[in-house]
Amino acid sequence: MSKKKIDKTPLKRQQWVERTALTLGISTDEARRLLSTPRQQSLRINPLKGDLQETLTELRTLGWEGNAQTWCGNGYTNQLPIDQLRDSSAVTDGRVFIQNAASWLPVLALDAKPGELILDVCAAPGGKTSHIAATTGNQAHIWANDNSRARLAKLQANMKRLGVSIDQYTLFDATALACKLGNRQFDKVLLDAPCSGEGLMQLDSDKDFTTWSVAHIKRLQQLQKRILSQAWQLLKPGGILIYSTCTIAPEENEAVVDYLLRQQEDVSIMPFELKLPNRVQTVKEWNGRTFSPVICDCMRLIPSEDIEAFFVCKLKKLAS
Repeated sequence: MSKKKIDKTPLKRQQWVERTALTLGISTDEARRLLSTPRQQSLRINPLKGDLQETLTELRTLGWEGNAQTWCGNGYTNQLPIDQLRDSSAVTDGRVFIQNAASWLPVLALDAKPGELILDVCAAPGGKTSHIAATTGNQAHIWANDNSRARLAKLQANMKRLGVSIDQYTLFDATALACKLGNRQFDKVLLDAPCSGEGLMQLDSDKDFTTWSVAHIKRLQQLQKRILSQAWQLLKPGGILIYSTCTIAPEENEAVVDYLLRQQEDVSIMPFELKLPNRVQTVKEWNGRTFSPVICDCMRLIPSEDIEAFFVCKLKKLAS
């Protein structure tokens, strides 16, 4: 007789609540409330295609009544049903890109300039890649990498639709990227790392807990450390690397940055001064390990209606 499969979702749900409460220094009731917060959808208008005001007018004819996110140029909230927006000509012809608001943050921190050589380590499906191109008027030299052929194909299709110029697409394993790219050095590197995605999870969604576990978080942490070490080798002295995740887990955020600080002597954390209502202090210690005090200059966001939980760290490579 076959054994009945035990549903571990309630246990995982409670574990996530307790870990979040401990991470943020709040009660489990408050953690449960935060993790149940519904999220407002967002969109970014693409300046590489069409006229801003004409696009806004077209969206309003669909019934859109979004508000500008003043902290991000061309970023707006969206209340339209996602299918209606996705099927609109504004999206299909590349004038509008549907994107979580927190995903704008790494690009704002990167502060790309025309003429810079920029590496996007884990680029697909291309939301942040296209945002870099938009902020530089398609004048940055972007290398977009992903380790999945299917995701890279989707990235290429998105860049074509959005009118983005990419200097080079590469299909490399990010844990061996420095070896694959040889002696090439970049002015700026964006590493939006593979993560457990807690910022995108909803507490009442059983399917969101299918792959979530503390063991999975720890496996991802080791992957993140390896990728960050590779990305660091590809950064020029004086260059900027942005490390970001859409998760709450300290193992994937402060602990990974702390690892780089311990491994490299040429690392400096630059403050990311953007003030958002859901920004909180970074975690100072976790599982008995105290992190470097300079990590307080990283950005940690808790879940909110407008912006999901997120983590951003702006790292500068010191000149030797």
